[in-house]
Amino acid sequence: MNTDLVSRTGLMPDQIIPQSTPADVLEVTVERALVAVRPSNLADPLSTVRRAEESLRDALRRTDVGSDDALVQAVACVEAACEHLRYFELQEARLLLVAARGQLVRSHAGHT
Repeated sequence: MNTDLVSRTGLMPDQIIPQSTPADVLEVTVERALVAVRPSNLADPLSTVRRAEESLRDALRRTDVGSDDALVQAVACVEAACEHLRYFELQEARLLLVAARGQLVRSHAGHT
């Protein structure tokens, strides 16, 4: 089992029960994209990176940020990461996805 990546719930992304909010879906998608674009996971880089980008863009389309500033910042980071993935700038994309993950955690903390 890959233990490098654990969500805020303490579960691996594949163990998480389908989420009820688009922000939760975005969080899981960000976690999966981070795993997918790790250099050690890029056996077929073109396909892997394209799938990660498409998944992120799909999750973005379903996310309504409302007045949540942290979620606005997370969405901006994910959008920028998608642009970097488009040009296979993986290091930059990963950095932005990590920043998005931090903002998503901040967003959740504001709703508890």
